[in-house]
Amino acid sequence: DLAMPLALPSVSILASDEEIARAIESCGLGGIVQLNDVPAAPLSSMQELFDKIYETPEIGTRVNKAYTKNLVYKDSFRCGNGGDTVDMKRVLDLSPDRMEKITEAEPSIHEELGSPLLSSLDFWREAETLQPKILRALSLAIGSDIAQDAAANYRMVDYYQRPASATPPRCTEHRDFGSFTLIFSNLPGLEVWCDGSWTPVAPPPLGSALLLFGWCTQIRSNGRIPAVLHRVVDPPAQQNLVPRRTSAVFFVAPKSVETPLEPVVRDGEVRQYVSGVKVGQLRGSMARKWRHREGTLSAEDRQLEEEEIRATRMLSQDDVVMRTVAA
Repeated sequence: DLAMPLALPSVSILASDEEIARAIESCGLGGIVQLNDVPAAPLSSMQELFDKIYETPEIGTRVNKAYTKNLVYKDSFRCGNGGDTVDMKRVLDLSPDRMEKITEAEPSIHEELGSPLLSSLDFWREAETLQPKILRALSLAIGSDIAQDAAANYRMVDYYQRPASATPPRCTEHRDFGSFTLIFSNLPGLEVWCDGSWTPVAPPPLGSALLLFGWCTQIRSNGRIPAVLHRVVDPPAQQNLVPRRTSAVFFVAPKSVETPLEPVVRDGEVRQYVSGVKVGQLRGSMARKWRHREGTLSAEDRQLEEEEIRATRMLSQDDVVMRTVAA
């Protein structure tokens, strides 16, 4: 693929809130800002963490049992839930609340997973220190204070080595849900839909991250700050094998399901989204779609999803979101 990587506005986390807000406002249709002078993600430690869980599958079973609200460790293809439309990857989803519950139920987990887990958690704690400043800058760009209700989740993604002939997607096209996302990765593969075509995004250099935005921000900004449609494809193969790509993804979204997503409509703008939609409504409308692409739907929900697609032709998250929020 000879397509030129997307040109990104770039700003330091050490800059003023106002400077970061201007960079956010300048991101345009590409919807991404390169954020510099941030902690470097220990991606090799995260790979070791995935390796330990893969080698001892019962660890993944135990952490999922310890936190029952959502799956923590996901490996759909190994569990027999893969398919032509399911993302081929392994995922570890953590947060302060999840780690508290897991540690209570499995007090030996830190010792079992050792330094790979500890260095990963240290990094996520450093990433959390970036959250207040980014939220302040994003509030300025939107024109409304969104910093009062926010929670972080940490996602580690292992796009493990596979044959170049493999066809399942790595991460199907989607828009994120929340306020903002930081992405740290070691190889190419991220692409965004921009000006009618898929455009590659170069992996951020060490000490930088990609800052992008979700539906909550697109709605609150009345579309001025887009939740860019993005996907992950395989990096170039080497000797008929796709190399291992690892990502660390820091999600920040409103915590309360009752938080309203009120669009800030500036003078001269046309309202794009209705008033009164709450976080819980938006999350609920998206949830089954993202679980479908990750291969984590129950048999009952898979049947409901197939019935909805046949009845409504709503194939994507965008379809169901726009039904909920479009003005």
